[in-house]
Amino acid sequence: MREPELDERQRADAARVAAMIDRFALGELAGGRLEALPELRRMTSDRMVLGDVLGDVLHRVVVGSQAETISSWPVLDLLRAAGADEERAAAKAAWLRHRAEDLSRAPK
Repeated sequence: MREPELDERQRADAARVAAMIDRFALGELAGGRLEALPELRRMTSDRMVLGDVLGDVLHRVVVGSQAETISSWPVLDLLRAAGADEERAAAKAAWLRHRAEDLSRAPK
């Protein structure tokens, strides 16, 4: 399975979005979602970039603990509200799952 690709600019945007999402998840944005959504929209309107980050979060939800899953819901909602591409997110999450399975089967 091939990794869904982003160009260089999109990868940089995705890294910035992921950093902002981490700040949001940790409660470091004083205004919470009211502050996060406009900030996210100012960072990028690229649905593929947002979908790529959404795929990362979806993968963490699937492999994470129940507490991590519950704490991820606001992040999932935020990325979806910003317009994340759901197909891109599903492809990225599937690729991450496939890669993790391959790594777990690799000889040690």
